Amino acid sequence: MRIALALLLFLAAPVFAQETGYAVRETEVKKEPYSDAQTDGTLAEKAQVKVLDRQNGWMRIESGAQSGWVRMLSIRMDSSSSGFMSGLKSLFSVARTGSSGRTATTGVRGLDKEDIKNAKPNPEEVKKLAVFAASRSDAEKFAAGNPQLKSQKIDYLQAAK
Repeated sequence: MRIALALLLFLAAPVFAQETGYAVRETEVKKEPYSDAQTDGTLAEKAQVKVLDRQNGWMRIESGAQSGWVRMLSIRMDSSSSGFMSGLKSLFSVARTGSSGRTATTGVRGLDKEDIKNAKPNPEEVKKLAVFAASRSDAEKFAAGNPQLKSQKIDYLQAAK
């Protein structure tokens, strides 16, 4: 009887493990988890997604009729999507920090001092960062929807000479 129950829980785990979230900004849906992979479509900002898989900095998602790979930082996970497996994971996540129990890291791999010293700027790639900028009105709308946020005056940095 115990073996049958354990087998049932093992087979049902993928159903419980499915996580959901939403897109924090409009983002490209790629055919494969690479920045230069074919773009299959665009995921709208705030579109609900099911996370099917994770690979490095990418998530394989499903949203309506669309499915594919998006950058992990473009998706915010729902706190309500914890499910059975997430609860089980949090039980064993003693090395993680933060109130959500999730850890996000970024870094540079495979580059040594010489590679970094010889790196050249790419203005076209820098222009792509504009997608991540928020206008003043968008930021104010976002802040108005969250009573925990408070207005603060922050001085601009002086331009380098």
